[in-house]
This record gives sequence, C-alpha cells and structure tokens, in this order.
Amino acid sequence: MDFIRPFFEGKNRGLQILFLLLFVVVGTIVFSGLGSLIAYGIYHTHNLYDASNPAAYILITQGFTSVGMFLAPALMFAYSQDRKLLQYNDANRKPNYMLVNVTLLLSVVILPIVALLSQWNQSIELPASLRWLTELEKQNEAIMQMLTARHTYGALVANILVLALIPAVCEEFMFRGTIQKFLTEWWQKPHLAIWLTAFVFSAIHLQFSGFVPRLLLGVYLGYLFFWSRSLWLPVIAHFLHNALSLMVEFSFQSRGIYIDEIKFTDVHGAVPLVISCTLVTFVSLLFMWRTQKELYSGDKRD
Repeated sequence: MDFIRPFFEGKNRGLQILFLLLFVVVGTIVFSGLGSLIAYGIYHTHNLYDASNPAAYILITQGFTSVGMFLAPALMFAYSQDRKLLQYNDANRKPNYMLVNVTLLLSVVILPIVALLSQWNQSIELPASLRWLTELEKQNEAIMQMLTARHTYGALVANILVLALIPAVCEEFMFRGTIQKFLTEWWQKPHLAIWLTAFVFSAIHLQFSGFVPRLLLGVYLGYLFFWSRSLWLPVIAHFLHNALSLMVEFSFQSRGIYIDEIKFTDVHGAVPLVISCTLVTFVSLLFMWRTQKELYSGDKRD
C-alpha cells in the first residue's frame, strides 16, 4: 500500500488547518458521546449530580473528552501528513537522558514559582466584557473541589490518571506535537511558534485566574519539545507538574488545610524559596540550552 500518498501531500497549509479543526470537532463529538454513554451505562443517568459517584462520572467523561478533543485529532493529523502516527509529532524519538534528569528537577523547582504567579494573576480583575469567565471558572473550581475532596489513595490514583497523565499525553500531542510543529514548519520561526502555541494552550482552558502561569508553562513545554526533538520530554514535564500539584493538594487537604484559602506570600520563607527556585530554574534552562546545542550542533536551531 506504499503507493497510496499521504492525504495532506500537495495540500496548502490553510486547508490542513481546516482539516485539523474538523478532526477536533468530530473527535470531540464521538469520544464525548462515548464517554457519556459509558457513564450512563454505569450510573443510569445523564446528570452527574444524580449519579451514585459524581466524581467518577466526571472522570469518565472528562477522560474520553480529552482523548477526543486532543489526542485523536493529533494522531489523525500526523497520519495525514506521512501515513505514520508517531513520526510527524516526534513521538518516535527518545529524549536525551540528561535533559530528562534536568526536567525531573525542574518539575519540583517550578512549583513555588507557579504558585506565586497564580496568586498575582488572581489579583487582576477582569474587564466587564469578560466577566462571564468568572462564572465559568467558579463552575470549574466546584468540579475540581468535588474531585479533590475525596481523601483516599484510590481517589488520588484516579485523579492522577485522568487529571495528570491523560491530559499530559493528549494535550502535548495536540499543542506541541501538532500545532507548534506545524507552525514552526510553516513560518520557520520556532520561537514565535512556541509562544503562540503557549498562548492558545492557556487560552483554551478558559481560566483567566491561571492564564499567565499556564502561558509560561506552555512556553516551558514548548522549549522542551524544541530542544529535545522528542515529544516525550514535554509529556513527562506536563505529567509531573500536574501529578505533583495534585499530590501537594492531597497532602494539605488530608491535614485540613485548603490551598485555595492560603496566600503563598503569607507562608513563612516563601520569598527566599521563590528566589532560590528562580535561580535554579534559570541555571537549569541554561544548561539544557547549552546541552541541546552540543547534542544537535548540526541542526540550524538556537
């Protein structure tokens, strides 16, 4: 069957974007419907609040929606490029072990920085035209509180699977492996592609209170992908960030402490901690940049 040409061969960039949007719409409808059908089969209701386990109901539907909205369209797009699922998005390449080790360190170090940025972002008031986002965020926060209120290790494992692992894989295949890769090839301006992809990555979550830290996290993930030439490095970083955040929240809530009610700057030693973490982050990123230049000195990349 090698004589069959890739679907996107000879097609212009604009048409490829339209097909990606079509893949997203179709994938979301199909997988969201499948998730709802499975949830209904288990709980015999279409209303999550009528289910015997609303949190599990949400996890089922959200997991399927993530696959349909991000992973399935990204794989369809990759296959349309070269008739292979894991080549276009660089998911067929292993990241260098030194870059992986630094990423493991950074996954812990950036948490205080993200916490401080989140506190600052939450202090910014939305303009009147965007106040509707506040209500949407409250709904999302209520759902997250429902998911994280269960203080059992089984619930923690389920949350890590659906709220950390699945989003890390699905979203990185879409944003870094598809959108960033596509824009980089189209414009030949990788840094612009990284920042624009990060902006879309943050905006699509529809959470203004976390827009800035999520934007910078997207930039960080974008450079991990750009430097490592492997999709799995940002997947690892994304998963660890989500999983560690869930574990920290689980640990605090088990002690009756709710993170949302605490200002990070009120915590003893918060400022020196952030300064130290910022320095470590800067040195680590500089090391990664120099390392990738040595590893891929033949490539035309910064």
